[in-house]
Amino acid sequence: MEVEADEPYVGQEFESEAAAHAFYNAYALRVGFRTRVNDLSRSRVDGSVIARTLVCNKEGYRVADKRDRKSVRPRAPTRVGCKAMISMKKLSNGNWVVAKFVKEHAHSLIPGRSENGLNDESSDEQMKIKELTQQLMVERKRSASYRKIIDLLLNHIDDHTQLLSQKILRVNDILKDIASSEGKGRQNPR
Repeated sequence: MEVEADEPYVGQEFESEAAAHAFYNAYALRVGFRTRVNDLSRSRVDGSVIARTLVCNKEGYRVADKRDRKSVRPRAPTRVGCKAMISMKKLSNGNWVVAKFVKEHAHSLIPGRSENGLNDESSDEQMKIKELTQQLMVERKRSASYRKIIDLLLNHIDDHTQLLSQKILRVNDILKDIASSEGKGRQNPR
């Protein structure tokens, strides 16, 4: 199975749930569908969200409404049993990982278009959000690499400072020994 660029895959990690959600929403917009939250699991310890499933908005089937029988013009079906979804879970390190991904849809897709088939202003906003999210991810990675370099530099400075302190203590001890031996030499004339 070939994975396209910017397509979710099992094992893909994100820094946060929000980043994973934004990534899948941007992917959905690009491919031509909308998403909704289907399920979430909470920790029994602290109640925080530890797993979440996002599905295509056409997942499942709409429950029959009593009013539809009386209506002259019943609403068109909006759910067609689509199985496309992504399931994510929180790792012990706080990152989120894709646990399951179903790519196939049970309906046609219209990339970059809204439900009514027209380009809408929100798609431009979604694209801007996607671009900014990707830029933010790049900057976070860059920041993390700078932080690692600074930490290495500070560790090196600490090591060097300790080494210099030890050398100064040794020189100080030698000077004390020299001073005490000179003092003994003056007190004991030959």
